[in-house]
Amino acid sequence: MIQLLAIRIDEFRGIRELDLSPDCRSVVILGPNGSGKSGVVDAIDFALTGNVSRLSGEGTGGVSLAKHGPHVHRRDDPAAAKVTLTIRHAVNGQTGTLSRCVKTPGQFTLEPETPELLEAVTWASLHPELTLSRREVVKYVNAEPGKRAQEVQALLKLERIDETRRLLKSALSKTSSELKGTGTAVKNAEDAVRRHLDLTELLSEEICGVINGYRATLGLDLLEAVIADTKLATGVQGAPGGRGYDKLSALRDVDALAAFIAEHPNLSAAAAELAAALDLLKADPTILDALKHRHLVEVGLPLVANAVCPLCDQTWQDVSELRAHLEGKLARSEAAATLEGRIRKSAEEVAEELQRLRGLIQTAQPHSVTVGRGGDHAALLEWSNDLAAFEANLGSLETLAQVGSRLETNPLGTPTTLTSTLSELRVDIEALPDQSTAEDARIALTIAEERWSQLRQARASKAKATAARTTADAVYQAYNEVADSALTKLYDSVESNFSDYYRQINADDEAAFTAGLAPSAGKLDLEVDFYGLGMFPPMAYHSEGHQDGMGVCLYLALIDQVLGEDFRVAVLDDVVTSVDTNHRRQFCNLLKEVFPGVQFIITTHDEVWARQMQSSGLIDRQSLVRFHGWSVEGGPLYGSAGDFWKQIESDLDRDDVPSAAHKLRRNLEASMADIAESLQARVVYRPDNSHDLGALFNAVKGRHGELLKKAASSANSWSNEVAEQQVESLKADRTQAIQAQGDENWAINALVHNNDWATMTRADFDPVVETCKQFVDLFTCSSAECESWIYVSGTPGNEEALRCSCGALNVNLRQK
Repeated sequence: MIQLLAIRIDEFRGIRELDLSPDCRSVVILGPNGSGKSGVVDAIDFALTGNVSRLSGEGTGGVSLAKHGPHVHRRDDPAAAKVTLTIRHAVNGQTGTLSRCVKTPGQFTLEPETPELLEAVTWASLHPELTLSRREVVKYVNAEPGKRAQEVQALLKLERIDETRRLLKSALSKTSSELKGTGTAVKNAEDAVRRHLDLTELLSEEICGVINGYRATLGLDLLEAVIADTKLATGVQGAPGGRGYDKLSALRDVDALAAFIAEHPNLSAAAAELAAALDLLKADPTILDALKHRHLVEVGLPLVANAVCPLCDQTWQDVSELRAHLEGKLARSEAAATLEGRIRKSAEEVAEELQRLRGLIQTAQPHSVTVGRGGDHAALLEWSNDLAAFEANLGSLETLAQVGSRLETNPLGTPTTLTSTLSELRVDIEALPDQSTAEDARIALTIAEERWSQLRQARASKAKATAARTTADAVYQAYNEVADSALTKLYDSVESNFSDYYRQINADDEAAFTAGLAPSAGKLDLEVDFYGLGMFPPMAYHSEGHQDGMGVCLYLALIDQVLGEDFRVAVLDDVVTSVDTNHRRQFCNLLKEVFPGVQFIITTHDEVWARQMQSSGLIDRQSLVRFHGWSVEGGPLYGSAGDFWKQIESDLDRDDVPSAAHKLRRNLEASMADIAESLQARVVYRPDNSHDLGALFNAVKGRHGELLKKAASSANSWSNEVAEQQVESLKADRTQAIQAQGDENWAINALVHNNDWATMTRADFDPVVETCKQFVDLFTCSSAECESWIYVSGTPGNEEALRCSCGALNVNLRQK
């Protein structure tokens, strides 16, 4: 929605003061590593969003914008760190100035603050994805499916889909846990009813038979059947002495508790398994760290591109050693995750047995009061509370370590005197005086009513929990189905564009390339074709260069899907460098042809790559900014192709000939290399691309003369007098420039071969500058709107034309 006319950076990151004028055109910032290029990226990111993505997120530790956004010499003065962008609205053409400083990153000033510009700036602040770094490319390709889904949905502004999915998943887990708890409560309540009625199973007919026996004794109407809502004690009249006691039922309750204490095979087995798993955890404390760091390692591993760790910036001797180290950590975390699952399963089994035991204690407690043993009642209550605390500690790996010894020695936590206490309680219950048959029946029905009511409530709670869990599961599954269906349609469009872009870049060897994006329950699987041999994850067979190409193509497909016509600017920080070297020109053509209305701000340290972007027409000659180096005191040393003559003139105005000569040589080296590529000149191959300036001069002069001869021969074969005159004019310009260069050849040689120019005066050096400028102008379009290098179309031996980008110069080289 907006594009950048100018960039002003003050005391921000590694930059003291810098002005760039992209003028809404695509720009390449070229320079060696450490020259400050990424500082420009951070500045644009900050000005638009109020944040620097490089200083936030995983792996940034104690780094922050407030502390480390200002230049190191102004670290205590965040107000001095300021970025100003001159912007233009891409639709209505309105221009304005956007400023933001580190002291108040959440605020910006906009002049003029028109509604349209304010809307555009606010829109840009919500789209940090307009800035892409090399580290971020791989997260779309080599991330595990769950992480890829998060990153892609964040880019597509679909985070709410995954947030809602996680909430529904959490609700499902919670209702599942509650259902399990109500199941244990039902089992305990059923056991209490079964013990009281002295039944082996709770069958309706058997319950009805026992209850009707008591009712017959009291002369009450018999029940036809027992169902959930049946009132078992209907018609029973209370006695003046209170509820009374049911001796046989009480004995069965105490015996059940004593039996559990004596033998508890399920609890013992679960506790032993849990203790064994905890021993493994105790033997290797790093397992907990492995679990905590698992996600971080999963994110970092795909980012390994060299021998520098992407998580801590530590340098390793070998990239394979670093990758093996991280893969080992990931493998350990997978083993740790397996152990964690084993621990949690055993802990749940132990907790279930403890809940059953607490239910037995709760039914036995009232009987101690009946026989006047208040101390026993308090002891049983204390034991029940202790079991509840023990159960609570089973909920996490951290607290489980506190109860490991108890699991091995005494998972019950039984007081030493409890066995004798229960024996004495049993004796006291047996010693209770016998009651009349009618009183026994009355008490039995009253207790049966209480326990049946508790069972009814427990079953109702379980039914409610079952319904909640069923509903949660149905909603979760339905949401996944609808979301995945909608995402599938969305990804189909992204998938198509992604495949088209990648095929365009790799048309020479992967013209039939296809890709598949498959969303499912919060994950996003990506598989790509490998030369018609099948669909595989990108990391399976494709090289890292191809994977990086896929990452950029997928990013472009995604952001085009999100922004559509609003996609007008993108900042690519060292991203294009990672594209396979054999396909960079095609990548330039992709950006130029598919995204003609997008302003790309591109950083790279690769000289050849920068020239390819220029010769392909992605950027013009004025849009190449060179960062020559960097210092703490001064920041980047930079210059652009369009202003280095002015910089040289400025140096000469100060009588600083050495500085002017240095700039002239550096820029002549760059210009001659660009011209040599444009003219398809022949130079001696050097693997490091560091060609001598003299060799480039000679190659360019020789090739230019050769091409003008071809042009003259072509014009003559076509009997084209206008073309003949044009060629003659070009030859005359060439002769004049070559002659001027010859006159100053002594100075050119000094400039090329040694430092004799250090003793020159301005009077000596002015003619050298003019000669070089005249020579460079031979290969530059004269149109102020173009000023591109002239270039050869066609292949060596089959040249077609000598022309410029705008077509003002178009000399035929083909014979009739």
